Amino acid sequence: MSFNVALFSAAAAATLVAALAQPIATAAASPAKYVRCINTPLTVSAVGHGAWGTEDRTHNGAITEWQSAVSERIGPNYASWSNAIGGDVTCHRELFKVVCVATATPCRG
Repeated sequence: MSFNVALFSAAAAATLVAALAQPIATAAASPAKYVRCINTPLTVSAVGHGAWGTEDRTHNGAITEWQSAVSERIGPNYASWSNAIGGDVTCHRELFKVVCVATATPCRG
């Protein structure tokens, strides 16, 4: 019975270690690429003007503004409202305007 034993030179061992360590270094350099959800929620508001029919549009506008803000600040992979955790939009009417605030924690799709 015989066994084949492969002996690595110091250079080959160093190359192997560097190849295995590369993904770890990449993860530390660009954490957003590997993190599923961001730690803190992002809040964005939208204002609709007019006496009638603006609450639905302003509600949807707040979500659109949230998605734009996430895309700019964190990256487009995190900008989907449907992937976000704890998504909530609250609206209140003031004289001739509706203010809606969208809050959610961005997550990658």
